[in-house]
Amino acid sequence: MNIYLMRHFKVDFGWKKKYSSKEFKIACEEYDNCDIIIQNIGFDSKDIQQIYISDLIRSDLSYKALKIGIKADKTELINEVPIAPFINTKFKLPTFIWMAFGRIQWLLNIKKQPEIRYDTLKKNEILIRRLEKENNDTLIIGHGFYFSQLKRALKKRKYSGKGKSHYKNGEIVKFNKASG
Repeated sequence: MNIYLMRHFKVDFGWKKKYSSKEFKIACEEYDNCDIIIQNIGFDSKDIQQIYISDLIRSDLSYKALKIGIKADKTELINEVPIAPFINTKFKLPTFIWMAFGRIQWLLNIKKQPEIRYDTLKKNEILIRRLEKENNDTLIIGHGFYFSQLKRALKKRKYSGKGKSHYKNGEIVKFNKASG
């Protein structure tokens, strides 16, 4: 059984350098609803038996652009880990601060974030158990931060594959169960 992780194609969105908390929340919502920039990745899908995509539009649009003759199953289990403002302020902070502190809150299981680390770990376990039960060669079209967490869960369950912390848009990374 092989699991292929593909990060969605690049989103056609330009982040501003600074946001207030309200502006950052709106920018995240806009990003989640933007179109993608289609890439030619030359993926050979002949071994794929199953495809999972997230509920987010960029995952669906990336799947459709691949033109693979297999119906994709949508699941919220592979949705990107959402990020919310870590504080409520009218003061404009750099975008990287909003991102970094939001992820720190996620890591520390601070419920100011819509999804905390515990929730992500639980989603990963449910997904991996489902994949192992189905035992198909599966393509998952999802999201960068989520994939960095899924990769860790796969490694803990003795899957081998490229251990990346950052997945490029359109990049496909293969995992399979290590024998023994």
